[in-house]
Amino acid sequence: MFDLFRRKDTNLRILLGVLLGLVALSMVVTLIPGFGSSGINMGAGEETVAKVCGDPVTAREVRLKVQQMLNKQQLPPESAAIFIPQFVDQYVAVKGVACYAGETGLTASEKEIALKIQKDVPALWQDGKFVGGQMYAQMLKQAGLTVAQFEDSIKKDIETQRLRTLVLMSAVATPKEVEDFFKESEEKIKLEYTVIDPLEVGKGVKIPEEELKAEFEKNKSSFTLPETRNVSMYKLDASKAQSNLVISEAELKQLYNENIENFRSPERVRSRHILFKTQDKNEAEEKKIRALADTVYKQLKSGAKFEELAAKYSEDPGSKANGGSIGFVTRGQATKNYDEYIFSAQPNVLSSPIKTEFGYHLIEVQEKLPAGMRSFEEVRPALEADLRQSKNTDLLGRTADQIKSELAKSNGQTSATAQKLGVEAVKFEYGAEQTSIPGLGPKPELFAEVRKLKLNEASDPITVGEGSMAVLVVNQIVASRPATFEQVKESIRGTKVVTASLKLVEDLKQKGAAIMNAPGADLSRIAKELGTSVKETQEFNRQGFADGLGPASAVTSAFGKKPGDLVGPLTVDNKWFFVRVVSKKDADLSQLPARRSEIVNLVKNRKASERADIFEETLVKRMIKDGKIAIIEDAKKRVASGYGG
Repeated sequence: MFDLFRRKDTNLRILLGVLLGLVALSMVVTLIPGFGSSGINMGAGEETVAKVCGDPVTAREVRLKVQQMLNKQQLPPESAAIFIPQFVDQYVAVKGVACYAGETGLTASEKEIALKIQKDVPALWQDGKFVGGQMYAQMLKQAGLTVAQFEDSIKKDIETQRLRTLVLMSAVATPKEVEDFFKESEEKIKLEYTVIDPLEVGKGVKIPEEELKAEFEKNKSSFTLPETRNVSMYKLDASKAQSNLVISEAELKQLYNENIENFRSPERVRSRHILFKTQDKNEAEEKKIRALADTVYKQLKSGAKFEELAAKYSEDPGSKANGGSIGFVTRGQATKNYDEYIFSAQPNVLSSPIKTEFGYHLIEVQEKLPAGMRSFEEVRPALEADLRQSKNTDLLGRTADQIKSELAKSNGQTSATAQKLGVEAVKFEYGAEQTSIPGLGPKPELFAEVRKLKLNEASDPITVGEGSMAVLVVNQIVASRPATFEQVKESIRGTKVVTASLKLVEDLKQKGAAIMNAPGADLSRIAKELGTSVKETQEFNRQGFADGLGPASAVTSAFGKKPGDLVGPLTVDNKWFFVRVVSKKDADLSQLPARRSEIVNLVKNRKASERADIFEETLVKRMIKDGKIAIIEDAKKRVASGYGG
């Protein structure tokens, strides 16, 4: 486990550590065989779905990415048939663009990869030292990931962003585009609306019992209960497995000596600052900002409290709430001029305004700590915790493996190790992904594991929580069978209520549209006839959100109307709206000069994004034509068909 610290390659250690962090964050998904899939058939996990620049994209890889994106939510079979093929196309396109970026010389170095990961996951470094990898080996093995795979994904991300940056640099914002964008972003409207909500409509729908029974008798053969499995779960907590765990002083000292270089502390400085940003400001604006910095400097020299002025003036959101403090940093962590000042200045001396790429800073060094070696006694608690965690993890895994082995020999009936540790089997029926498991709650990610087990077969040890593993045994398999009326009555009722509600909603929508298009149409009349109420939004712009209605993009047509005009019916989140423009406020063009640089960047970013999308779409088509990208359509369909069922 601690071989990680004996490596000489710093970049590799960083990559391993970040991989540990990412694996830990996605542990629920990646540590479950089948990647926590929603009833997915994992039989063809290594089937190739596509090839990009000669590298395969496997079904296993696609399923993992899909499940991470869904965040453990269920993907119904009917949705998978549409979503999965589209996702594969998009995922392959991303890989294709990354391949092109690498081939055109936009290659990321190992140092750049390591620096990006260190920047993106700062929690993995404490006091400038990599925190360690106590659970790394087990996580890596169960996640099916390698350092090379992870490093390659980061590399491709950097290279793709470089390609997009080149596109951004070519984007130009004309004065007319800037003015039009400003008008659109600052133009505001206020609306009145009335809504037809299917859920509210459905509350009034009543389905007679006789109609439900008739539906059941008519389609009796189609109403079946799914296969269920009676499962025994042997859940093992680290506290039970480690009862006899001993950490000796000799082990700790050996660990300290083997990793002595990791306990060398660099010179560190704790400082606080007040930032006056000058980015994207013209010369006249920068002069005003420098004058403000000088004024605040004089106030501080006269005895004003640093914390209060930082909260009032600082434009660094990460430190202003902490009195301007950025905590301890080592050399090279701060921007150049800031770094040079704090490592040369004396503590408790306020600087005059210092210019960096971000703006002007008023800086005060609060504390300096020299470089040195941390003693064994100083790091002993951390060493013991690290070694104990490592041994706990190994012991937990070995004990769970022993329980599995004993269950396999006894045909799923007994385990001497489990009995010795007082681990009793928890029995439950597993019939659907959302089944609540005693002591754990719903665990849909275990469903695929349970489904693939044979009768009386024990599963591999599965991580079911921090410091917990479980071995599952299927004791009985109850085949799919015809359902009784009582078992499916509510399901039939729900389907009929939805159907009836949708019919009523459509009738109400048509009724409202007819009133709106009649002479003298009025929103209050529409609401009265529909049995709904009239509500009002707040004032919002084209990029905003209308209270009670939804995103402004859903009512774009209303921005082209004048006060008093009606618009509708519009649909948002399956609801139907009729709206009236209450007021309209045009953009104040006198405010444009002060925001011109900001608007120019927004326009350039939007144009660059549009160009990048077109460029990437064209590039992928060309790579397909040239044979650098090959998508296997039948394999895509097989991946989609593996969901549910």
